[in-house]
Amino acid sequence: MVEYADGQGLDLHTFDLVVCSGGDGTLNLIVSFCQEKKLDVTIAYVPSGSTNDYAYSIGIPGNMDAALYNTLNGTVRRIDIGNFNGRYFLYVAAFGIFTKTSYSTPQKSKNLLGHMAYILEGIKQLSEIRSYHMKVMGCNIEYEGDYMLGLVTNSLSVGGFKNLLPRENIALDDGEFEVLLIQKPSNLAEMHGIISALLKERLDDAAYITFFKAPKVEIHAAGKIAWTLDGEYGGEEQDVEILNMEKRLEIVCER
Repeated sequence: MVEYADGQGLDLHTFDLVVCSGGDGTLNLIVSFCQEKKLDVTIAYVPSGSTNDYAYSIGIPGNMDAALYNTLNGTVRRIDIGNFNGRYFLYVAAFGIFTKTSYSTPQKSKNLLGHMAYILEGIKQLSEIRSYHMKVMGCNIEYEGDYMLGLVTNSLSVGGFKNLLPRENIALDDGEFEVLLIQKPSNLAEMHGIISALLKERLDDAAYITFFKAPKVEIHAAGKIAWTLDGEYGGEEQDVEILNMEKRLEIVCER
């Protein structure tokens, strides 16, 4: 039951479809509310934010009229979402360098330069690069190191940048996350290798890049680190458990 200022309520259990318009953060709030209240309703998304990563991943048009048309004529699919220490996220939990600049880079630059805009904006932070010592576990594997960037994703787009991760490895309903970890390089040559691998979408080309898939990821850091969930500040955590909730979300995708 959702209460309004006049004291009257609205029982969302009686609805078959909830239409949400806004950015990825707004959609996150709606999905989180439905999950917390155990509302098994179909969600239709009309993207009107600045980044709209999720809309791109599920094929929803950026044009408002086309997106509204898709609400009525799209295909309903069940796809995965994530649980981050009890909080829900749609497509990415991230920490480290670039996670802030990826959402502050001007959209015009992204459109013109693609991955390069992401890199150029992030280079502004190079003098401030810090790494976080941690253990990362997933799917019977364990990594330990000093990482300057970590992404746990279920998306074709992160921070407005299309296909940052290898597209052939990504499925939105396979019960697994794509996990990207980048260690802090010790010199400019190693940084160049990392940048080159990201631009070429060849994550196996750089020794400092780790990429794997897993349904569950545990991260234990030496201290608290700031996280981003679906492009919004997600608080500071030292120990994190991230679970893939397979096919938990029913949403209208492209027609």
